[in-house]
Amino acid sequence: MPGARSGPAARDGFGRALGRDMLDTLLLDAARSAGAEVFQPCRAVAIERDGDRQAVRIQAKGGGCRDEAAILRAPVIVAAHGSWEPGPLPSQLEKQSRPSDLLGFKAHFTASSLPPDLMPLLTFPGGYGGMVLADHGRMSISCCIRRDMLVRLRGSLARERGSRVSAAEAVEHHIMATCRGAREALEQARLDGPWLAAGPIRPGIRVGYEADIFRVGNAAGESHPIIAEGISMALQSGWLLAHELGAAESGQTGREAAGRRYEAAWRGLFSTRILAAEAIARMALGPGGAALMEAVVRNFPRALTLGARLSGKTRSVPGLADARLAR
Repeated sequence: MPGARSGPAARDGFGRALGRDMLDTLLLDAARSAGAEVFQPCRAVAIERDGDRQAVRIQAKGGGCRDEAAILRAPVIVAAHGSWEPGPLPSQLEKQSRPSDLLGFKAHFTASSLPPDLMPLLTFPGGYGGMVLADHGRMSISCCIRRDMLVRLRGSLARERGSRVSAAEAVEHHIMATCRGAREALEQARLDGPWLAAGPIRPGIRVGYEADIFRVGNAAGESHPIIAEGISMALQSGWLLAHELGAAESGQTGREAAGRRYEAAWRGLFSTRILAAEAIARMALGPGGAALMEAVVRNFPRALTLGARLSGKTRSVPGLADARLAR
């Protein structure tokens, strides 16, 4: 269980962890305050060309929309729906189940003994994860595990207990059985809410602009979560796109030019960290991954600094500093 302690950055002080439930609410409130009209809970079910604009059909999820079906029209479409949720949109990925798929899990715990300045990397047979002390004293544990390993774990645990076992139960049991650090941190802890699951995770670089649709976040490209850059990449890619669209000429020609610039900027900012994350994940998932990772960190402590640089944690977002000064 290699770990890295957080420390004061050169200019910006200490880093902090914030739960997605709080972060997402803050972002939604900020968008609404900036003038965005929110349709929630709804989902987009179709995108069609309508002259110079695109028509997006949205549908209620549980009756939350004002209409059971509504059409929204806009000159610019941004796909920010992630990579794992299936659907009919041209920007959504085709789903194929593979034994090597990585399925993601997350849970919050209270009363853990994890030090506030420690962010351990967990490695266990068939997967990896991380722990961090987040908001309101909650400890967050996030991990992913291969589909075939999860199937074996559930079957083995079900036979042992003589009853059906959920995926979350199998994952928690596996981590506690194979990770001493996690076991010690959670010894007196209590689960705060249910385990959450998502996936499969689809690491890789995708087309950022296609069929007059811009992609941001995991829809544009995804790194292995072993470097914990998913949310950062989503926010930064949104900034990059807004920066390019703000300078774009009107019409489809202007959007196409903005799309080319955005794709180039996206690859320049994120491609190295995606490749670095894949290399680190292969090491963690391979035979003896835990021992290998520990040996690297123990014998080459500068590997943590190098990993931070390769994963983009020390890079600034192009144009962001200038925008702050302009304000």
